[in-house]
Amino acid sequence: MSLEQEWKRFKKNVNLANVVPKTAAETTTFHKLLAAATEDIVEKCRNERKRQREAEIEIDTSDETILRAVKYTDSLPLGDFGNVLHLVPRLVNIVTLAEAIPIAGTGVKLPLDLHRIASLCSNSYYAPRRFAAVQLAFDSPRCRVLVFHTGRFVGTGCSGPMAARLSILRAARQLALEAKIYIHIRNFSVINTVAAVSIDAKLSCDAFASTHSATSHYDRQSFVGLAWRPPGESICCEIYSTGRANLPGATRQRCTLMSFARMLGELLRHSDRPDVLELLDAELRDAHRPSTVQRDDATALDDARKTGSLPMLPPLRSTTVSLWDTQEEEPTNNSSDFFLDEGDEDLLLNAGF
Repeated sequence: MSLEQEWKRFKKNVNLANVVPKTAAETTTFHKLLAAATEDIVEKCRNERKRQREAEIEIDTSDETILRAVKYTDSLPLGDFGNVLHLVPRLVNIVTLAEAIPIAGTGVKLPLDLHRIASLCSNSYYAPRRFAAVQLAFDSPRCRVLVFHTGRFVGTGCSGPMAARLSILRAARQLALEAKIYIHIRNFSVINTVAAVSIDAKLSCDAFASTHSATSHYDRQSFVGLAWRPPGESICCEIYSTGRANLPGATRQRCTLMSFARMLGELLRHSDRPDVLELLDAELRDAHRPSTVQRDDATALDDARKTGSLPMLPPLRSTTVSLWDTQEEEPTNNSSDFFLDEGDEDLLLNAGF
């Protein structure tokens, strides 16, 4: 009986969507039916939302539970987020690479027969004209493993390194069971990690791109987001005006957290919540803040000069030559001995040299 009622309601809604009222009476009837259908749908949505909330399991956030989970984050540099733990990025995708070596005595040789793998594996997808790899999809952990004919395995979609390693091993096991291809996995490595975070504030992309013109790119006609990669950091921040950001580029979660802690200050400074800056340490707050007489990559240049990768430039010297001094100086071949007037030196300093 309920199925019959749902079928009648479906046909009624379809007819209501296709009707075109021509007279005033038909328009009045149409508006009444439309209002009744809207109220019915809204009521069903409220009931479903209420049912889902009642079925939700409450997360235990007591001190005892948090202390038991602390051991899993001891190796992560979370001290920089002491006052803003809600701004800690989370891993959403890990790209891994591994090599498959055929086991001796099994008759398997490189290159691998991708057509045979695609025809025998149940969860495979292979379109050689579009992409030269067999895609193996798994649901636990949710990921995809790309199998190339050279024996390389590329995993993507996992949210942790252990889950990524497990997905590669699952792919090797499936090849052994279904395709009779026996291989040994070696040289497993993480080649890229992608984290996601929201700064809980609206970002002014135009102002940020103007301040960090040398290290950021923002073109709203081609892409709605802003890409910022300051020198010396291991990640690239792809952030939108809503405050949501993706952080690709690093190979370790530790590097992602350390780099984002230094980049967070500039993101908050150009948002509508600059008051959150007071919760950060002064060193992290001004890690990438450009000076009025320096470029926005001056911090990285200073670090490079301190480490010796860039030569230290000699300081500018200025001298005052008297107009009554007619004694000529002997020319010198040292290119570092040059003289500037006070006005020229101030001009160069204000220009960033």
